[in-house]
Amino acid sequence: MSERSASEAPQGLRAAGVTRTRRAIVAAARKHLIEAGYHRLSLEQVAADAGITRVTIYRQFSSKLGLLDAVAEDLAQRARLVSGVEAALTVDDPVAAFQELVVKLCRFWDTDPDLLRRLLGLATVDPEAGHVVQSREQWRFDQIAAFVRRLDAAGRLHDDLDVEQAVAVIGAVTGFPACDEMATRLRLRHAELGPLVVTLLSGVIRLD
Repeated sequence: MSERSASEAPQGLRAAGVTRTRRAIVAAARKHLIEAGYHRLSLEQVAADAGITRVTIYRQFSSKLGLLDAVAEDLAQRARLVSGVEAALTVDDPVAAFQELVVKLCRFWDTDPDLLRRLLGLATVDPEAGHVVQSREQWRFDQIAAFVRRLDAAGRLHDDLDVEQAVAVIGAVTGFPACDEMATRLRLRHAELGPLVVTLLSGVIRLD
């Protein structure tokens, strides 16, 4: 083994250890967030479940809010949301691309509904914590706008709607609260809602 590879080995092990610790903290935080909510989320309990000290949590995430942001980011990573939306945007036909976007969003809501209910509930009761959620919701609306602009350029929006109106309607219908309600009442998984949601949005977009 060369001197360089010998020195890199401990660094690689340390990096792997840091990654494992981070994952353990996020997993413990997710569990306690669902059970207790954000305000009663105990960093001491999270630390105990992760097998580390509270100081380690602050070193990794700086604050309780930073930990919440990491939990939300982990959810997006597990669902591969960003790469999925980017892949949908590359579809040549704007209608097919939009339909793929709807499917991706429904699959995202299916990733961890219990956690999503907790996260989205924060936006209405805690301005500081709600910012974590709102920034991600703004990203979702920005992506929807990109697809709607393509549909508008192709003459696929109904004549009585402009881009801003279409984005608002599509954002609401494809949001977690609406999809969660439909999934619950229809006894379906969120991932199964894609075709139904697309049909609902035919009042906004010319799909034929």
